[in-house]
Amino acid sequence: MTEVSTILCRQCGSAMWKTKKDEKNIVMQLLGVVVFLIGLCLLFAFPIGTVIGIVLMLVACQMGFKRKKVWKCDACGYYFERA
Repeated sequence: MTEVSTILCRQCGSAMWKTKKDEKNIVMQLLGVVVFLIGLCLLFAFPIGTVIGIVLMLVACQMGFKRKKVWKCDACGYYFERA
């Protein structure tokens, strides 16, 4: 099975390229900072608080940010998700 690296744009007919699009949500990022700080405080509550604190800090690092695989047209800026 061969992998296609370009296709034609539905809007303008130019070539589309495989790329990644970052989606950011500022509210979720701020919530992630709060969750991170709570996890940091729990690190000092031995023994179970340390485990919960580490888990909260890891979860907080991924809040508010998502990277999607897309096909993007450089000519008109049109994009759509790919599998």
